[in-house]
Order: sequence, then structure tokens, then C-alpha cells
Amino acid sequence: MAETHATADADPPSEAPARQVRGKNARGLRTRRQLIDAAADCFSEYGYTSTRISDIVYRAGVSQGNFYRHFTSKDEIFLEALKPGLEALVGASRRSTAGDPLALSSMVDLTSAYLVSYTRNRHLLRVMREAAAIRSDEGFTDLWLQQRAVFIDRTARWLERLHRDGRIEDTNFTLLAEVLGSAVEQMAYVHIGLAERAPRPEELQDLALAVAQVWHRSIPVRPASG
Repeated sequence: MAETHATADADPPSEAPARQVRGKNARGLRTRRQLIDAAADCFSEYGYTSTRISDIVYRAGVSQGNFYRHFTSKDEIFLEALKPGLEALVGASRRSTAGDPLALSSMVDLTSAYLVSYTRNRHLLRVMREAAAIRSDEGFTDLWLQQRAVFIDRTARWLERLHRDGRIEDTNFTLLAEVLGSAVEQMAYVHIGLAERAPRPEELQDLALAVAQVWHRSIPVRPASG
């Protein structure tokens, strides 16, 4: 779980000055990158609610005024810090055209790639889910649901293609995709996001196999014609 910072009070929003957008010069881009990297570290260590803007600027080595030249709030920089991890998950979940997509080995490979990517970004992905529950009024619930929808929609389209090709029986593909996606998501959150340490490669492989077996048994494969 995220650590509790010794001084957990959030920076009062009313104290934030109006944002001054800085040009895209090398120095400005470097400062922005420092702030995002520092924010990722702070959110990972302290959690969402216990991270303060003052923590971020201290770790980045910049002034608070500099922060507001690039971001309007803690919410905005949190969303920016999340982007690489979310994009990596989307990339890791792309299905290869090689091999039989319904083979257990193919499902293990795909699940393993997702879990490895989740592991690399496990702290921020855990914090995103927790922020969605704690700060639903700030839009993180929508962000989390949008992120899930990417995987659900992609899996539903994959199932529909398999049905059109005569590989699987007809069913509610969207609901099945959500069930299958929830299995991956929940196992990743519990066994990777909440874990005291990152899983070892063999542990990730065992986890991938367990999830892939659920997928393999749940997809209504059409029996081969005799």
C-alpha cells in the first residue's frame, strides 16, 4: 500500500496562481520533464491524497511558481504522470497475427506481456485505481473506466472477428470481454499493484498461466466439424 506522508495536508487549491503557459523551449521542456518525473515518484511513494505540490517541486528542484507555469493542479500532473504507463499497457495488449489466437500458449504470451508492462508501472497504476475510488469527483473514475474500455472494446472486436470466422459460438461479446478483462485487471492489481515487492519472472509466468487458463476455458470455441 502507499506510504503515508508525515505531513499529508494537500496544498490549498485557492492558493494556486493563474497558469502561465511557458513556450516549448529546451529549458521549459526540461523543467516539465523534471516535474513529471518527480510527481511520478511522489505519487508512487505517498499515494494520491498524501502527495502535495510542495513535495513535487522540492523533489524536482524547481520553484512552486515554475510548477504553475506548466500545470494548473496536482490533478493535471497526475494524469500526465500516468500516460506512459497507460500507453505501455495498451501496446503490450496488442495481439500478434502469428499463431493460433485461441491456443493456450498464445493467451499465456499475451497475458504475460500485459503483466510485465503492469509490473514496470505498478505503483502509479495502483494509485490510479485508488484515486478513482477516493477522488471520483475529480474525474479519475472516468479515467479508469476509459482505460478499461480500451481493453474491453478491443477484446470484444477480437471475439466478434473469431465468430465471423466461424471459430467461436455467438454470445454477448461485450460482456464476455468485460469478464475476461476483469480477471486480468484484478489479478494484476492484487498480485502486482498491492504486493510488497514486484513479482519475480517465474511468479509472473505462473500468474499469466492462471489467467490465460480462465480465458481459454471461457471462450465458447465452436466444436470442429466431424
